[in-house]
Amino acid sequence: MYSDLKKGLFLVTFSGAVMLLPMTARAADAHRKELPNVGIEEVLSDCYSSGKKIEIEEYLVPTQKGEYLDMAFAKVETFLYIRSEPTTESEWVGKLYPDDAAKIMGPVDEWTKVQSGKVTGYVYSKYITVGRKAEEKAQKIVKKKQEKKIELKETKQENPEKEEVLESPEQIFDYAESKEEEEARLAKEAEEARKKEEEERKKAEEEAKEKAGSGQAVVDYACQFIGNPYVWGGTSLTNGADCSGFVQSVYKHFGVSLPRTSGQMRGAGKGVSYNEAVPGDVICYDGHVGIYMGDGQIVNAINSSRGIGVLSATYTNIVTVRRVL
Repeated sequence: MYSDLKKGLFLVTFSGAVMLLPMTARAADAHRKELPNVGIEEVLSDCYSSGKKIEIEEYLVPTQKGEYLDMAFAKVETFLYIRSEPTTESEWVGKLYPDDAAKIMGPVDEWTKVQSGKVTGYVYSKYITVGRKAEEKAQKIVKKKQEKKIELKETKQENPEKEEVLESPEQIFDYAESKEEEEARLAKEAEEARKKEEEERKKAEEEAKEKAGSGQAVVDYACQFIGNPYVWGGTSLTNGADCSGFVQSVYKHFGVSLPRTSGQMRGAGKGVSYNEAVPGDVICYDGHVGIYMGDGQIVNAINSSRGIGVLSATYTNIVTVRRVL
């Protein structure tokens, strides 16, 4: 008998356990097995008169307890503060975002002490899911993760080169972000935004240079026809063209289709200010149009007496500047 005790086994009878050992249980946990509310001496006394062996774990371990019953999940649309003390006046030390998980560290009252990630503090209990609902939510999350893992394994079989992503238990749930972690994240995001803005600015500058370079090719091509005749309604760069026919034919050489009249060209491409004009832009006037050369000049079919030539870009009022490349 004493050797059995040394092995950690108690001898009790079912009748003795029922009649002599009163059990206590909380209302919310009535289905669980609890440790008898008696001293060890009384348990041992019953053991001596018992004819049945019962493992000590049957007394000490609540075998029906849910695996995730000590968890809580944030029940919010934005975030829930974790505070240093159970009051809204205390400093916040972390944030739980929607469905973030936490471990319950104390009684669930108006405020509940929790631990999540690197944060330990108090949350307002109205905004967390606890108990059986929390356990059900945890099981759903775990199931979803398992399904995702199966999909990854199937993908791995179909594509052996694709690495399989394995998750530790700590990676199954999402946890709180501490105040320090938030500050670090925001600083990182600000730096990434600054770098992105700088990259976009450089890219825009490079594109502008490329456009200016291709625009210069347009100007160089157009200048080959300086001195050729002006012909009303004409579109020939050699035999004669009017102002819009000249611009249209020059750009046609570069695969750009433009409207036929100077009035219609006012809606072509993208409008820019004169200060932004680069070689190759089309400058439209009231009843006239030309190709900007840079340095405040345009190449254009001027009139029947002067033919195709060069004018000041501001010889008259500018209606609009169009970028068509």
